[in-house]
Amino acid sequence: MSNRFEGKVAIVTGASLGIGRSTALLLAKEGAHVIGCARRKPKLDELEQRIVSEGGKFSSYAVDVNDAAAVETFVKDVISQHGRLDVLVNNAPSVKGGMVLDTSLDDWQANFKASVDSVFIACKEALKIMYQQRSGSIVTVSSVSSLRAGMAAGGYSASKAAINHFTACAAMEAAPYNVRMNIVAPGSVKTPGLDAATRKNKAILDAIAGSIPMQRHADPDEIAQAIAFLASDQASFITGVILPVDGGKTPQMHIPDFDITALDNAKAVK
Repeated sequence: MSNRFEGKVAIVTGASLGIGRSTALLLAKEGAHVIGCARRKPKLDELEQRIVSEGGKFSSYAVDVNDAAAVETFVKDVISQHGRLDVLVNNAPSVKGGMVLDTSLDDWQANFKASVDSVFIACKEALKIMYQQRSGSIVTVSSVSSLRAGMAAGGYSASKAAINHFTACAAMEAAPYNVRMNIVAPGSVKTPGLDAATRKNKAILDAIAGSIPMQRHADPDEIAQAIAFLASDQASFITGVILPVDGGKTPQMHIPDFDITALDNAKAVK
């Protein structure tokens, strides 16, 4: 096991499940003192027990990222207690989907509260100490939905696209201070969120997997590996980028399925 994060302090939001949980486990295994927040405190307590039992360090906070003031207080408290902050992983999601005509203003704004407002506040507080340190890395989890259009995803996609551009702009400001800011954009990942969105419908899940060049959904651990890479010194000259982790979905040119033998037969008739 590497020790890329030995002695470092790392915040992971949305750490109780899915990508956040896998990221917290990985950073802790590699030496970081991880501070995780989420709404589900019992899940965080379970995660803390596992990390501590494996010799790692983990502290948990019950925080709802829809509450910008709570996010600000949380980050300030972590910095006050530890005197530094080396890694911030903005992961806590909000997915309020729906066709435009069916989307309420509340649902539209809910996406932006979690994906934009909370990330802005967390980054702002983190950058204050990271600028002083002249070091630090911020990785924000976006989505391939921020890069490509899709049905019934206007609010979610727009909020993720907004945070992409905010991160790129903020990365330019942070670069002279040796602070890096990057985006990981996952595709379809086997998480409770995917189960909820598809209602665990096997036909839907199989159809989504079949549309991905690698013919499967990602495991949360695979997204965590990408996050850890960008957060680590191995990515010391990488900032302001969007890294899709999507099994080839983003660069794929969609061509509808067709029967190649029927095409050959048509040529033969001519």
